[in-house]
Amino acid sequence: MRKTGLRLGRISAILPTILFLSSCSLNVKVRENWRDSLREPIPLGEVSQTWLQMRSGSRPDESSLRAYNAAVEGSVVQIAKNWTKDKDHLSSIPTTSGSLNFRVDTANVTDLHLVDEVVPADFVKVRQGFKSESRVDGVGTSLLVKQRWTESDPMIPSTGLWYPVTAILNLDRPESPVIELIDPTKQSVLSVGGQALPLSANYTAALGRDFQDRQHQFAELPALLKFEKFADRTGLYRVSSFDPAKRVCIFVHGIYSSPSTFDETINRLFSVPEIRERYEIWTFGYPTGAPIPYMASELRDAIYEMLEFRRRRGASEQNITLVGHSMGGLLSKTMTMSSGDENWNKLFTVPIDELKVSESEREILRRMIYFEPVPNVDKVIFCATPHHGSKVAENPGAKLIGDLIEGPTQLVKLSANIITTSAYALTPLGFEFAKERMTSVDQLGNKARTTAEFLHQPLNLSVDYYSIIGNRGGPNTPQDKITDGVVSYTSAHILGVESEIVINKSAHGVHRTEGGIEEIIRILKLP
Repeated sequence: MRKTGLRLGRISAILPTILFLSSCSLNVKVRENWRDSLREPIPLGEVSQTWLQMRSGSRPDESSLRAYNAAVEGSVVQIAKNWTKDKDHLSSIPTTSGSLNFRVDTANVTDLHLVDEVVPADFVKVRQGFKSESRVDGVGTSLLVKQRWTESDPMIPSTGLWYPVTAILNLDRPESPVIELIDPTKQSVLSVGGQALPLSANYTAALGRDFQDRQHQFAELPALLKFEKFADRTGLYRVSSFDPAKRVCIFVHGIYSSPSTFDETINRLFSVPEIRERYEIWTFGYPTGAPIPYMASELRDAIYEMLEFRRRRGASEQNITLVGHSMGGLLSKTMTMSSGDENWNKLFTVPIDELKVSESEREILRRMIYFEPVPNVDKVIFCATPHHGSKVAENPGAKLIGDLIEGPTQLVKLSANIITTSAYALTPLGFEFAKERMTSVDQLGNKARTTAEFLHQPLNLSVDYYSIIGNRGGPNTPQDKITDGVVSYTSAHILGVESEIVINKSAHGVHRTEGGIEEIIRILKLP
């Protein structure tokens, strides 16, 4: 009975912390419904008249446009049916003018040869995960295409990448129809007949299908506690199609969270033409129990890998905006900081090259302590970021969670080796860092000395910073009482930011609130 009582007491102590640290993300659920009924032949004469009408500079009425779009969708569905039944006649489609071969062409869809699945957006219903729908009604039919993972493009999840494509039916020569595929994030209108007609696009359907697949990369609690189980999934992955002319925007989640926490945020961004046409969207996913300096080195390496990947593929725009929530804001901030001998000497009394460790262990230390700002990062948006720690990290529940976290094995071995062979080279602060089994939870405490030494530095003057702070209370809450339940105003507030906004009636997930999303949109629109 006594052991049972102890276990229950342990769980009850941890539970409030788990609730406080909750990422506020909601699993995305999508239902895909391919209509199995046979399609009628494409009414080629009718839709040809609609196409010629657009070609002449006239806008078709709703009924004619609806029929045209249905013909485009029907053509895509027929090709899909042929794929499963008659690959030899893949593009042979029944029309009212007889069976014709439809050619498939692309205007601006990158890596079409890597696409191995196509689904009409009308067949996809997002049942859970988004509060709003980002779509455009216009010419053509919206499709979801899935690009598979390959060694030539490894910077998408192993599950693949779903993104939106718009199909139109070019009937300049009705006897030789062409299905043209257009990426609506690169081209939002169809220029025809001296007019610009909006292209149909369903961004929410594509994001929903994509997040449904990738949301299981990092299960929040297991990824907090079991680093090694999720270590090989750490990395930067695209959420949108590759575009060498676009600016990069990276979303970095916080502790006990995953990239899925940004699903609604990214969904809303795609509803803004200036943003979806300007930014290539990425997320950084990682197991969140590891020490902050270690994960910062992982993020830094991933960014350089991403920049090299884009450079090889002809990127003309390499500037980066980082959006970090909670601890993700701290990781983002370190991308703009430098560290070297000054910080090394706070931990060790001998140079790094004289420390008695293996070369692989020396490299781990070097990556964590010796670094320069990533020069491409010129904007950082902090969302509920605990620049000065969080009291939640110091409560008994948090300490119990810290005891359960299994950090990177190589760090555990490195710490033990330093204590055994190089204790003579440690300063008092270094000895504290080496002997303690430091985790991200430990380092988020208000009194964490090592975090304070490395993160409380002046902001980089060449970078623009912005701060979004949550407040559970109303607009009349005294400043010293403002908190989102996890991070207080006094911790989230720092000098040197371009702007700071407090979102009232907001819990820790300020990046998912209406006010928080609107502020992110405002900032991303800035030059």
